[in-house]
Amino acid sequence: MTVDSPMRINPMISHRAAHIGRAVPRREDRSPLTGRRRYLADLRLPGMLEVAFVRSPEAHARIVSIDTGPALALPGVHAVFTGADLDDVAPFPHKILYIQPVGQTALAVDRVRYVGSPYAAVVATDRYVAEDAASLVAAHTEFESLPSVADLDQALAPDAPKLYDDWPDNYLVNFPAEKEEVTRAFEEADHTYSDTFISPRQTGLPLECRGVLADVVDGEVTLWSSTQSPHIVRTTIAEMTGIPEPRIRVITPAMGGGFGTKTHIYPEDVVMPWISRRIGRPVRWIEDRFENLVSAVHARDQRHDVDVAYDDDGTIRAIRCKAYCDVGTGEIFMPGTAPVFVTGGCLTGAYDFPNMEVHHFCVVTNKTPSGAYRGFGVPEGLLVMEGIIDQVARRTGVDRVEIRRRMVLREDQMPYVMHGGGRIDSGSHAKSFERVVELISRSLERIRAKYADDPDVRVGVGYTNYVEPTTPTYHLTTGHWAGYDSATLRVDPDGAARVGLGTTDLGQGTETTAAQLVADSLGLDPDDVTVVMGDTDRAPYGLGAWGSRSAIVMSGSILMAADRVMVKAREIAAHMLEAAAEDVVLTDGEFHVAGSEAPSVSWSQVATAAWVRTVDLPKGMEPGLEMSGYFEPPDLEHLPDASGKVNAAASWSNGAHAGVVSVRISTGELKIEDYVIVHDCGTMINPMIIDGQVQGGVAQGVAGAMYEEFQYDPETALPRFASFMEYLYPTCSEVPEMTIEHFETPAPEQPLGVKGCGEGGTIGPGAVVAGAVSDALVDLGVEIKATPVTPSAIRQAIREACGPGGGA
Repeated sequence: MTVDSPMRINPMISHRAAHIGRAVPRREDRSPLTGRRRYLADLRLPGMLEVAFVRSPEAHARIVSIDTGPALALPGVHAVFTGADLDDVAPFPHKILYIQPVGQTALAVDRVRYVGSPYAAVVATDRYVAEDAASLVAAHTEFESLPSVADLDQALAPDAPKLYDDWPDNYLVNFPAEKEEVTRAFEEADHTYSDTFISPRQTGLPLECRGVLADVVDGEVTLWSSTQSPHIVRTTIAEMTGIPEPRIRVITPAMGGGFGTKTHIYPEDVVMPWISRRIGRPVRWIEDRFENLVSAVHARDQRHDVDVAYDDDGTIRAIRCKAYCDVGTGEIFMPGTAPVFVTGGCLTGAYDFPNMEVHHFCVVTNKTPSGAYRGFGVPEGLLVMEGIIDQVARRTGVDRVEIRRRMVLREDQMPYVMHGGGRIDSGSHAKSFERVVELISRSLERIRAKYADDPDVRVGVGYTNYVEPTTPTYHLTTGHWAGYDSATLRVDPDGAARVGLGTTDLGQGTETTAAQLVADSLGLDPDDVTVVMGDTDRAPYGLGAWGSRSAIVMSGSILMAADRVMVKAREIAAHMLEAAAEDVVLTDGEFHVAGSEAPSVSWSQVATAAWVRTVDLPKGMEPGLEMSGYFEPPDLEHLPDASGKVNAAASWSNGAHAGVVSVRISTGELKIEDYVIVHDCGTMINPMIIDGQVQGGVAQGVAGAMYEEFQYDPETALPRFASFMEYLYPTCSEVPEMTIEHFETPAPEQPLGVKGCGEGGTIGPGAVVAGAVSDALVDLGVEIKATPVTPSAIRQAIREACGPGGGA
């Protein structure tokens, strides 16, 4: 039997979708709720030593000398290694041809370029001794300070110090773009204006920081790493160290969040197995929060200089955008260049707007390297587009909802090709917007009435329509990997199933979702399915969890593997029933001839024949009941075409957000009074898990909209924050109550019609909050064009708009 398409549950199952679409409780929550989940910090091996990394206190300096003697003399210290000791480790394998060569080494050798850069590692009996010894190494290191650059303007100045001597300037990426139709639209428009929007630097802040435990026994390397992509870690270690890849095993234990920060391969992932091989002992490193804040990747940090052409009736004719991303030093693998291209590609949001011209620039500074964070460039673009719409509405007097209503994508336009080449295959863009307007309008009048007698409080509403690119190619991010993933499915003699997945779980409910998919594919109960992830020896090669990709690639690979298992299982059952294979169907876990439920054979009988009683197999059939599926989403493009366009995502979720805020003019106090999300990720496998993804995403979006900003001293490029005493983030009391509704517009070319859902919640709040505050203070002439929107930022905006009196 051949399988026509992996997009449907196997047609032999008469109870199709018994579990898909149901709010099956999350099975992975049992152990953490009972305190039995084992995270990396809980793992200990006999003879294990602890490692502390010595990190640069300088933003930019040459390493003149490192005296390790005092640290080695400290009781309990076993070894101290510097970058010079790792001369047998190759640089990180940066393979993207369009970026400048960074030449990143596992430990800094001659030069440090940001505070937090690791340049030595101390091995000791425990972490306390290791930290003391690391302090001694730091105290006996001589640096020669070099001029630093702390922001985009400094880095791009004609006389700016260069971070890399062999570069002509500080551009890591410089991609100008010009479109004739945009130039023509500017010439023909009634009006033009220019503006600037800023999304500052943030970081992912997973509850569990990073960590690595390495052990080498008989030449076999076992690495426990809190990573979102264990197979990619394994391949990278092999390439850099020369250890044969089959001799490396990478395990991801229970993970307390990642949010993109753990997709990257860090120096510690490579240095730790090197140390274990060198000293012949297991070694462990656990990142503390200081290290997390200064050495785990940061994100956002984009500035957008825009020119806008528009007409008197509120029609936006064209937008020209220079999108700048401060990527820090660029010393991270994979490089943090991709988010700004995602920003440019998604800048139009869910609007029919082809006349967009985006120039992409990535600039290096003496900050922590930037990279992935939930949303991956889309929130930055929405802040720009929604801000432009609101500003055109102000300038023309046209209702801001009406302008959006004119522009938002309609179902009859699908598939729609965006200005950058993204192909939106389906969606409920207009319908979602109308619903969110309806829902937020109900609370807007109520909240206005609530503050009607308080002249110090203003109320405003903000909107955004977005698309979320899901299941993207990794080639444009890494220059190496592409976009497939895998599943290996086995039915054991007792009739229970085991599925190994190339993706990983970092708290998003993957285990439960996978069990639902397998259960419906094989006619089992989810409790009869064991899910294995995050272990390169037990799971097939896969690219991990990032980019809202797990739902699509997991569905595709599981269904492919299940179809292949079912073909063989039906042949075995047919042989046992003395029937033709094409006449055999599966109902509630029993194989039988169509039209007659007796006699029947169970999964256990079929699998026992496959593994144990092989004498019961059809003549010539191989033993075993295990198959794999390797799913590459259709229409996913890995390289741009001649015009620079690329459909870099397999599918596109969509949604609309709206929020009502109150603003106290005298203090700048800001409160989200109501927040509404209408979300569409296609077919929902588990609605409860999707609601959780949206709620958590909105919480992180609110954090960036109103609280988080990683600041550096403009003179020294030293970070101003190194703990949660300084870095402000919201607690549960600051996250608003929210209303979530869903549409389900299936992706026509993806398995089961599913789309990703991991980042849609994060995408909207920045644009919504900025738009709502601007609306609340419209009579004062306030325009919010940067996040976070804090009380001090609001008061400053009021003073700038109204003069020293500040609107009082």
